[in-house]
Amino acid sequence: MYDLCAIGDALIDFIPAAGSSREKPVYQCNVGGTVCNLLVAASRLGMHTMFAGKVGDDCMGDLIWREMERLSIDRSGYVKDPEHFTTQSFVTLGENGERSFSFSRRYGADIFLRPEEVPMEKMMDARFIHFSGMSMTDEPIRSATFEVLKEAGKRGRVVTVDVNYRERLWKSAQEMIVVMNAALPFVTLYKSSDEEALLVSGEKTLEAAAEKIRALGCRFVLISCGERGCYYSYRGGKGMVPSYLVEAVDTTGAGDNYHGAFLYAYGRGWELERCMEFAGIFASLTCRECGGRKGEPSLEEVMDILKERKEKQWS
Repeated sequence: MYDLCAIGDALIDFIPAAGSSREKPVYQCNVGGTVCNLLVAASRLGMHTMFAGKVGDDCMGDLIWREMERLSIDRSGYVKDPEHFTTQSFVTLGENGERSFSFSRRYGADIFLRPEEVPMEKMMDARFIHFSGMSMTDEPIRSATFEVLKEAGKRGRVVTVDVNYRERLWKSAQEMIVVMNAALPFVTLYKSSDEEALLVSGEKTLEAAAEKIRALGCRFVLISCGERGCYYSYRGGKGMVPSYLVEAVDTTGAGDNYHGAFLYAYGRGWELERCMEFAGIFASLTCRECGGRKGEPSLEEVMDILKERKEKQWS
């Protein structure tokens, strides 16, 4: 049995390298993608994971394959596409490490995953099943993802989602809202940014947005609020868990790392607030270096910080 199976995107991020400038940009390439980043974080923390998605049968795809192999991510659902190239993302970093994306994806392989190419029985043999908004933007991967959600619903599996809205990848914001609202009844754990939560729900406050999303069927709602922390809402309560602040160099993949770390902690039976604090520390520490995972901390480093923070609270 797997701890976590995820369907969606694995791509190549091109990130400004050291010495790069606006006049003469120089890029380094890193394996990335919302689903891939999450699986990498979860695998490094010791979870047994599987990827389901489509990647070009090219040199970029080979990089992704080798990275997953190195981290022991099961590739039973990895489909090589000889007709489409591996999807690429070009990342621009601001002074505070915040990033903006430009995608080469119209003919990128990840969107061409067909329902019959998903190893459904293996997907269902998982404690957590994850998808993101990136697997909902286009057909046929949208249909493939909905087939997974419907089967998970029939079997009572725990489904998690990260909205990860990228405006240029959708025909319109309204299309995203309709599609995500159709998917949310299958979701157990919802995660998004504050802006995404307000957009998906149509509400004007985080509290109202969380209530609306829960009313659609999600048991747990996590809403990232940047440096302020993460808002949560579930049957047992609601509140804000403060961020663990570091000097950010690159926030690429921070949200994906947060989600992967949260699922690791939640799978160990920790209380929700402790899961969020652990995930927040893990995600913040990944922002110390360029690249979605170069700064990823060890489990021991995160646990030491978590212990230190608790001791300060008690003193």
